Amino acid sequence: FNEAGAVSKDCQKSFRKMLFGLFFFHALIQERCNFGPLGWNIQYQFSEQDRQICADQLKIFLQESDPIIPYKALCYTCSECNY
Repeated sequence: FNEAGAVSKDCQKSFRKMLFGLFFFHALIQERCNFGPLGWNIQYQFSEQDRQICADQLKIFLQESDPIIPYKALCYTCSECNY
C-alpha cells in the first residue's frame, strides 16, 4: 500500500481498494485451483508473478491516467490478459 503515495490523493484511495480487490481475487483463484481442472478449460498454476504483474499494471494505469481511472482497461488487462 505504500506505493499509493506516487499518485494523487483521489487515486490513492482507489488504488488501495483496487489492490485489495486484486489480491482477494488472486487468493480466490489460488483456492479454486485446489479443486483441479474441474470447471477450467486448461490447467494453469497461477503464480505470484501473475499477481505482481496485475499490481504493477494497476499502479502504471493510475499514474498515467490521473485523475481519471480507466476501469475498462484495468478489467481487461487483469481478467482477460493476465488471468
